[in-house]
Amino acid sequence: MNKYTLICAQMSPIYLNVDGTLKKIEKQIVDAANKGAKLVVFPELILSGYPNFTMGYMDYRQKYNDSAIHVGGSEIQELAKHSEEYGIVVVFGFVEKHPDFPEVIFNSSCVINSDGKVLGTHRKIAPFGAEKVIFQRGDARDIRLFETTVGKIGIGLCFENLNPLYRRALSVLGEELHCALWVTSEDTKHIVESSAVVTAVEGGVFVVVSSQVTNDPTPQEKGMRFIGGSCVLDPLGKYLAEPMFRNEKIICVQIDPAQWDVRKFQSRGMESRDDLLSLNIATEPYQPFLIKNKKSKEARASGNERLTLIKSKPIFL
Repeated sequence: MNKYTLICAQMSPIYLNVDGTLKKIEKQIVDAANKGAKLVVFPELILSGYPNFTMGYMDYRQKYNDSAIHVGGSEIQELAKHSEEYGIVVVFGFVEKHPDFPEVIFNSSCVINSDGKVLGTHRKIAPFGAEKVIFQRGDARDIRLFETTVGKIGIGLCFENLNPLYRRALSVLGEELHCALWVTSEDTKHIVESSAVVTAVEGGVFVVVSSQVTNDPTPQEKGMRFIGGSCVLDPLGKYLAEPMFRNEKIICVQIDPAQWDVRKFQSRGMESRDDLLSLNIATEPYQPFLIKNKKSKEARASGNERLTLIKSKPIFL
């Protein structure tokens, strides 16, 4: 693969305003394409904001859930049209609404290929801290890569990037570029920077850190101030673009995939010693219960057909 340009967008959402934030993202896609970029990466939960746990719970929770969108909805299809029109791969974080159970939401990310095809989502496998109150967890299907026109992309959402087994799983699967999507505060600034270097060196991958920044928070955002810290590193852990803080900015760098080819020998080759240190990766999604496609013994014994359990389907997909 030839060298290519990528854009890392450090920006703030228009809080809980999907349409307004979409317009900001679309503008960045156009600007990125005009700079010759083949990939643009946006922060965690850029559509449309990180939950503010200081607000009154039920009223705020309803407003927050209303900002969630479906993967197959018009919003993502609109971004897909921009991606296809400008021939650019787009990676972004969003609040995802469950397709069948609208009260269930996920901290998710999405990858759209340069032909406008929505390649799928990665749902955060372990919501951090108070996020557990709001977000459902991802499952085995979220340990995955996305094969794009700029290479195999893996995604880490916030503190997922600190899980060594998750990082290792992406490396074993053949990750070439790691998109670390964050919301970064002063307290976590050093964690984000350290994690990015370790991920690059350990996995032999390019790392794109894209983090939200907060501009003049609204009352709903009060207390949730993020400082950015977006940057890009090569597979040796060296900065191609240093971290930037406190303002909406973009990073524009050129990627040379040949660097990945050299470093991957160490992270996946004979030096990894997988014969001594191996990793088990779950392949089946978590299913709280199944409604089986057979009559239960109780139904057959009683003759009560209304007790028949029909249709095999897991609740959380």
